[in-house]
Parts: sequence; structure tokens; C-alpha cells
Amino acid sequence: MSKILYIAWKEGKIQSRYRFVWFNRSLTPFFMLAPYVLIARSLSSSLESWVLVGSLIWYWLNQYFFGVGDAFSEEREEGTMANIALSPLSLLGFLVGKGLWLMVDCLYITAITIVFFALLGVSQGAWWLMLLLYLLCGVFMFAFSIFFAGLVLIFRRLASINFIIQQGLGLLSGQTAKIEAYPRSIQLIAYTIPLTYAIRASRALVDGNLYLVSSSFVGLISTTMLYLLIGLVAIYWAEKRLRIEGSWEVW
Repeated sequence: MSKILYIAWKEGKIQSRYRFVWFNRSLTPFFMLAPYVLIARSLSSSLESWVLVGSLIWYWLNQYFFGVGDAFSEEREEGTMANIALSPLSLLGFLVGKGLWLMVDCLYITAITIVFFALLGVSQGAWWLMLLLYLLCGVFMFAFSIFFAGLVLIFRRLASINFIIQQGLGLLSGQTAKIEAYPRSIQLIAYTIPLTYAIRASRALVDGNLYLVSSSFVGLISTTMLYLLIGLVAIYWAEKRLRIEGSWEVW
């Protein structure tokens, strides 16, 4: 456990060196999400909170897919992938350490973004109890990112289309729309994605529909556990293959 916490501490220490980046990170999510929320407000006051909570949950996925899903690719570019592979800490432990720091990072970003939207009068979806739900959903987005990290370890070039994958997941999961308006075939795909259930649970809480919150979490847990299992198997298989081939240096 101490090794995992050290990875999280190391990530935080590195990020603390770039103080202007923190200022930028405080503003970027708001300005990135504000156009969607304000357009939704112009259409219907009830839509603004739906779009806000969907976008914030998607932003947690965005951060985890970049920070955890791309972790192996980043280490390869920095020339430290072989060191990570040879260290006493497992690859999964390394990812968990990265994920712990990202949780702190995402909480900071989300809190600042909530304050900005509250100042604009977006009351629902921007109150502090929602921060706990965002944190809980973020745990599932981390588990989902393990799946992506496993695929990247097997298919290196997959990392190059990470952003496109994130945008596609957001679109399919109803980040700024109701998936009930999608064609039936698209809805079937949407319900295989954990992000769909996380967004639906968050919106249900805003609407006060506790039954839908609980049923959404059943779907969120089920789909996430499936992806996590596949991701763990992929990481184990890829790590074993790379060790047998002795190809960590050229990964």
C-alpha cells in the first residue's frame, strides 16, 4: 500500500511544480462545459442541470482515460516503461497510484467548476452533496479506465485515438442529450457503457428519483465490473507476454 501511495504522492509533487497549469486547470473545464450548459438553458431551464451533471461525469472519464488509460504510453514516451515493469510494484498497483492522485485532481477541478456554475445561477447539479456523487461515479470511471489501459498495453496505437474514443463514449452515453431520443440500436450500445449509468444516476438524483438512482447503480456496478475484469486479464496477459519476449524496452 505504501508503494501505491508513493506513486500518488509523486504525481502530486510533479504537478505542484507547474503552478500556472493549476490556474489553467481551474478555468478550462468551466469554459469547456459552459457553452453546452448555457445553450441548454436557452432551450429549457430543466435541461441545464441535466447537461451539467452529464458533462461533469464525462469530464471525470476524460481525466481518467488520459491519466490512467494512457499511463503506459506516457511512461514509454518518457523512457521509464521498463523501470516501471521491473519495479516491485505491480502494473495494477502503479495504475491505482495514478488513479488516487487523479481523484484528488478531479475533486479540485469539479469543486471549482461547481462554484463557477453556481455563480451563474445553475442551482441543481452544482450543489455540494452532488460532489459526493461525482466522486463515487469517478471511482467507477477509474475502474473503466483500467480496461482501456489493458487494451493500450496490448494495442499501443490505441492511445493515439484516446480523445476520439472519449468523445464517442460521451456522445453514446447521452452526455448532453437524453439517450431515449436515440434509435433503439444506439440505445442498446449505450447501455453497455458504464458512463451511461453514471450519468443517468446523477440526473435521477437531481430529479429526486431515488428508485432510478438505485437501479442505475445496479447497471453501473454490473457493467463496470465486467470491463474491469477484462482489463485485469488484458494487463496480466500483456505483462506476461512482454516478460517472456523480453520486449519491455521496445514496447
